[in-house]
Amino acid sequence: MDAMIIVDSNIFIFGETVEAPEREMAMARYGEAIEKGSVGVNVIILSEVFHKSRLIGGREGAALRIRDILNEPAMELLELTAETIMRAANLARDFQMRINDALIAQQAIETGASILTDNVKDFRKIRSIKIIPLRNGSASAEQ
Repeated sequence: MDAMIIVDSNIFIFGETVEAPEREMAMARYGEAIEKGSVGVNVIILSEVFHKSRLIGGREGAALRIRDILNEPAMELLELTAETIMRAANLARDFQMRINDALIAQQAIETGASILTDNVKDFRKIRSIKIIPLRNGSASAEQ
């Protein structure tokens, strides 16, 4: 089994947005991550998915989306400890990142996970993180 892949919220959101041009790409990349066997999310990612899903399909649809994500057999819910949060705050400070992205980045560092995302720019400053970009041909080449 390969190392864990943390799936960023944009992948889930594109996957459920029928009119999104990135939909098929997001669904394919997510499927590839699941096939590798270990996929992770945290409460930050889930809250972002709920927020956007609520705008797309209402509160009921958003709650069902969260249930579906958590019920995926390969999915692991990653806990945010006080130590992780403190280290993430330092990342946010040192790399001028949003705290949500810093929390995801810090968990990737701690677990040795890659991050599957369309927002490569949010993570590329941190050289120790392996990024799996949604778009193959973009300037966001895998690190």
